[in-house]
Amino acid sequence: MTAVLEVERSPVRAPLEPSPPREPRWRYHRRSLLILGPLLLVAGLVNGWNLHGWPGRINDDEGTYVNQAWAMLDHGALSHYTYWYDHPFLGWAIIAGYAGLTDGFDRAPSAVMVGREVMLIAALVSCALLFLLARRLRLNRGWAAVAVALFALSPLAVYFHRMVFLDNLATMFVLAALAAAASPRRSVAAALWSAVWFASAALCKETIVILLPALVWLLVQHTDRRTRVWNLGVFFVSFAVLVASYPVFALLKNELLPGEGHVSLSWALWWQLFGRTGSGSLLDPSSGTFSLATSWTDLDPWLLLPGVLLVPVGLAVARLRPIGIALLIQVVMMCRGGYMPFAYVIALLPFAALLIAGTGDLLWRRLGSWRPGLGGRSWRLAFAGAAALVAAVLVVPAWTSTMIGQSRVDGSADSRAATRWVVEHVPRDAVVVTDDYIWMDLKLAGFTRPVWLWKVDTDPEVMETMLPAGVASIDYVVMADQADSTLASLPTLRTGITQSTVVARFGEIVVRQVYA
Repeated sequence: MTAVLEVERSPVRAPLEPSPPREPRWRYHRRSLLILGPLLLVAGLVNGWNLHGWPGRINDDEGTYVNQAWAMLDHGALSHYTYWYDHPFLGWAIIAGYAGLTDGFDRAPSAVMVGREVMLIAALVSCALLFLLARRLRLNRGWAAVAVALFALSPLAVYFHRMVFLDNLATMFVLAALAAAASPRRSVAAALWSAVWFASAALCKETIVILLPALVWLLVQHTDRRTRVWNLGVFFVSFAVLVASYPVFALLKNELLPGEGHVSLSWALWWQLFGRTGSGSLLDPSSGTFSLATSWTDLDPWLLLPGVLLVPVGLAVARLRPIGIALLIQVVMMCRGGYMPFAYVIALLPFAALLIAGTGDLLWRRLGSWRPGLGGRSWRLAFAGAAALVAAVLVVPAWTSTMIGQSRVDGSADSRAATRWVVEHVPRDAVVVTDDYIWMDLKLAGFTRPVWLWKVDTDPEVMETMLPAGVASIDYVVMADQADSTLASLPTLRTGITQSTVVARFGEIVVRQVYA
């Protein structure tokens, strides 16, 4: 008897077919790009139209930052006067880089225009980052577009986006940090880039670090439990090392601590936090903070107020909670009674826009799940119709009329006319005390001794080298009338105005020849 051994054979497999090529990333995101592209075009037109004329020259911080950027390019200094650590210098270094690449100071009709061009670019980048962040917070494309439209087209946003404030650059970097932290990859690289961008924000405007809890919360939400400690460690170490470069710079210059005959970082920080006169609390209707907040809502009530009112919704919904925390922190800081900067509102705007759009997205989802099918679609259509009606009746007409008015205003005309008069009638070696807008244009016109008005009586080097004879060293004063309280702290300037003759007037800008 013959035994037959059967050997089990593996089935013959057909050769593997090659996997289809991966779709390019831009094609995967093409629907988002088709929405974002037109949004950015409209945002660019609205924010760039009449960029030089509106708003007018109402805050000479604009001139200060542009002048500091020019000082970097012209003679390798951090400021056109003694750099006293008023802010980290990354913000105006960015302006300097742009001006150098585009030959800005020789090309633009006025120096501040170079800074405003940078602000326009920052606004458009912020719009793109806001859309990315909204999508990573799981808002659908339509509501992500609403967030960008609110942020880009609100008259309040346009007003501040144009002005040369470090807050605009810091906010752009904060949005980049949040978008990186919300990356779906949940990787160490995401934590690292989040730290890099947030450190960049702090090195533009140091007060932006108050948003750190919101960023960390978002990072925790978007990391795997198994790697969370590692990711957070990478974030905090990277952020600390990058931010530490600022005090290390001061230490190497022997300007970290106060001392005889030099400025110091520690004194500047103390002054920023405790030395400035407080603006009062938002809860006090008679305070400067309340008045400032009222001016924001008078310009446009349809972005900031709804955003603040929706903070409880943001805190209640997990995916919106970091946004709610970010807005809540900033509102609470307004209630503490400290000094409130004019441009403080800038960092509130993207979070208000996200909370409004996020709440809309939440309702849209709930209506669809509450009555699925045809019923859910009807409820969604009703909701969309109601939102569109409110926008068409209340928001769009108000925004349109404000924007049309803005497009017709040339708020810098008087300042430019005064500058031209000085260039045509005053010797290039005359001592001209003026504001920081006109200061830079006079320097570019070849004037050797313009003096920024805030340096009179406050900067020993200026008094020693530019004004050794006090008021007798001043030839002209070119500026708008100053409050009595301001002139009381600048006695040499006050005396110069008293002992002068008005030789030309251009709106609020007065040209005075000093005869002391």
